[in-house]
Amino acid sequence: MFTYVNMKNFKSFSDTCFNLQKRKDTPKKIAVIYGANGSGKTTLVHVFALLKKTLVTMRSRDMLKDIFENKIPIPKGIPLKSEVILEVIKDRLSNNEMESIIEEYKLKNSKENMVLEYGFVLDGSTGKYYIEMDDTSIVRERLEYKINKKRGCLFDIEKNSIMINNNVFLTEEFSLNIKKQIEMYWGKHTLLSILFFEMEDKTKEYIEKNVWENIIKIINYFKQINYKIKNDHSGERMSLCVDTPMLCDFESGIIKKKDVALLNKLEKVLDEIIRTLYTNVEKAYYKRVEHDNGIEYELMLTKRIKDNVFDISFAAESTGTHELFDLLPYLVKAIDSKFVIIDEFGNGIHDLLTVKLIESVNKLIKGQLIITTHNTLLMDQIVIKPEALYFIMVDGFNKSIKCVTDIEERLHPKYNYRNRYLTNDLYKNALPKLNKLNLDELVELYKEK
Repeated sequence: MFTYVNMKNFKSFSDTCFNLQKRKDTPKKIAVIYGANGSGKTTLVHVFALLKKTLVTMRSRDMLKDIFENKIPIPKGIPLKSEVILEVIKDRLSNNEMESIIEEYKLKNSKENMVLEYGFVLDGSTGKYYIEMDDTSIVRERLEYKINKKRGCLFDIEKNSIMINNNVFLTEEFSLNIKKQIEMYWGKHTLLSILFFEMEDKTKEYIEKNVWENIIKIINYFKQINYKIKNDHSGERMSLCVDTPMLCDFESGIIKKKDVALLNKLEKVLDEIIRTLYTNVEKAYYKRVEHDNGIEYELMLTKRIKDNVFDISFAAESTGTHELFDLLPYLVKAIDSKFVIIDEFGNGIHDLLTVKLIESVNKLIKGQLIITTHNTLLMDQIVIKPEALYFIMVDGFNKSIKCVTDIEERLHPKYNYRNRYLTNDLYKNALPKLNKLNLDELVELYKEK
């Protein structure tokens, strides 16, 4: 789990620490972040999205190469033209190239480097991953973690300096191969990206014979980062690590025939959840159409409206209902020991239902769940401890991320933190500026001539 992130010249944060430690080297399992619109809540999701993006740059490089050499054919029968699909794929992959990543995330007009430092705890041992970038490329990468029972440096790489601990690679042949790749790709790809590519390209047995288990463990944890970003204009709106696409998209899709047993189980679970939440639903089920290459499925609801019963596609349900069911896979991943960060949690969902969701998962979380939200009712819930509440404070051009424990001199058991947030001067820099809004001139523009 992550214990902190230090950010320098990252989007709108010039020099900020997001501290997720309950006490020294003990990460919090849940964090709820508040702040005014435009304060930088979504930026905190992006800081973890960047870590995952830098891990897959080598994969993007090879996929782009295959596309340009026409090695990836588009199957027939897809309603969009193959040229259109290829352009979309190229655009998405190019967003994961290092120069594009830096352009997207580096503080605009900053002459200093962008620096990110991620503190983490895995299997009870602490670690630190450091990455520094100038305007176009990586200039330094460093990883610290347990070596022979004590924390040490696994590698520290700069343009003209490569330091890799002898424990990292188990054979001389593999070590020389990786060092050669570092010389070829340094600046455009991290060492973690090179190793991740090798892990995907080679057999598990080969990697285990050549790469130290601790660095494999770290890479696997970073690749399991799950994030959901509301209204992200870059197209990288979400990342959900699931082995079966059906578990990412409840609503509709195509599965292989061998996965029908899983579809049946999912149907049973969703039927129970939906009937619990919506009293007018008598049944939730999957409509199925069998094809030669698989089974096409669509989630349907049997609803009672007065004295009539109708079968309605789940696709016709409200935006809030879709948002609710989009959240469920992420919450399950947090329960299942994974890292999850969600932007604008509960947006479009009734406040009380959002509270119920958090109550349902809070005691079950074995991983880490971080959410940004505007739902202040969560502050009143006994399951959300004061140390889980964070606020983005904006004072002029300066921004900081403060926990309640950083703001309050003492935590009183009778404090109502929702009321204090809305009325106490301690939190004034975390609230929107409520100056009088004059719409007269805008009204004039809309008047009929």
